[in-house]
Amino acid sequence: MRDLPIEIINTVVQNVSSVIDLLQLRSLNKAYRELVTPIAFSKLHVKNSIQSAQNLQQIIAAANLAPYVREVVYDSRDDECFQFPPENIEIEDMLEVADLEEALTEAFCALDRLPRLECVAANFWPTFISQSGKEIRESPFWFTSRQLTVIHSIYHAMKTSHMTSLSLNNVVMMPVSCYDFVSTLTNSPLSHLSLSVVPNADISAWSGSKEINGSLGALLPISNPTLKSLELRSPQGPYHSLETKLSSFHYPSLESLVLENTVFDQMSSPDGVEEFVIRQKDRLHHLELQSCASYVANPSVDARLWSSIWQRLAAELTSLRELVVDGDSGYVVLDPEWGYVTYKPISTTVAEGDSSSLQIFQDTIISASKVVA
Repeated sequence: MRDLPIEIINTVVQNVSSVIDLLQLRSLNKAYRELVTPIAFSKLHVKNSIQSAQNLQQIIAAANLAPYVREVVYDSRDDECFQFPPENIEIEDMLEVADLEEALTEAFCALDRLPRLECVAANFWPTFISQSGKEIRESPFWFTSRQLTVIHSIYHAMKTSHMTSLSLNNVVMMPVSCYDFVSTLTNSPLSHLSLSVVPNADISAWSGSKEINGSLGALLPISNPTLKSLELRSPQGPYHSLETKLSSFHYPSLESLVLENTVFDQMSSPDGVEEFVIRQKDRLHHLELQSCASYVANPSVDARLWSSIWQRLAAELTSLRELVVDGDSGYVVLDPEWGYVTYKPISTTVAEGDSSSLQIFQDTIISASKVVA
């Protein structure tokens, strides 16, 4: 296999997907090393362990490897559903947790030394791998502290990095003051940002804190003409924050906006989600709402009907060419015991009006798209 023609070697390399297999091929000879290196090191997977963080630092420092890195993925776990650990779990080694944070800080702060880095995806799970190889469950304090450490380090690197895409998953939104570092990034390089948060009910039940579930705006880059795609998701349940303040965010180049399980406020306000969507209307072509709901804060006051929301969006978003609405666009109230639950007094007439207004909105977009085509 060492003496195969270069054309056949190239074909073999291009059809190998396993990183382990690629690294084995890379060790055969110079020809394999030159062909395999750009593929094997284009996407780096970093586990939540000290050793893995140190391995990333070594690759960043290697002049013959760093130029090939295009994507860094932190703690990806295929087909695993986010779940907080049971209560009263103690961390076995506090010193190792501190060492892990230090290693992650050094690694992610150095991402700007990867000259061709395009994409970073950070996934947060409330466990880490100890030096002995054992999975250790984290307390609420250490888990949220590690999140802030990693996110802060990534934003620090973005000041001089050329990365264009950032995904943050399973984020526990803390008070806005915890994210002061975001506003220091005055020239965000991002054209795509995806933020996936842990829903209200899961956080309050796990941490017992009333200070968590801060504004989604805390992690949004300051207004800029660079951002073209934005995703704000809460995959496992509704997300709503009384501290949401979105009035200062305007992305004139934004073309795609995705909201999942986002709760719209009962009264439209400059700080609310509805106004935020409309403020991006200049070039917004794709809008996706998945299982979003309208919040009924006070049942004695008329709910903000979806029919009114659809009608307003239809009037304002004249550049829209695609509207995707998945799941029920319903109404929720905040139950002290159960969290956000369906608001049942909505009548059949209201539901039909909501559905009709949505259909008219979708038909308008289809007609506008045909005219443009």
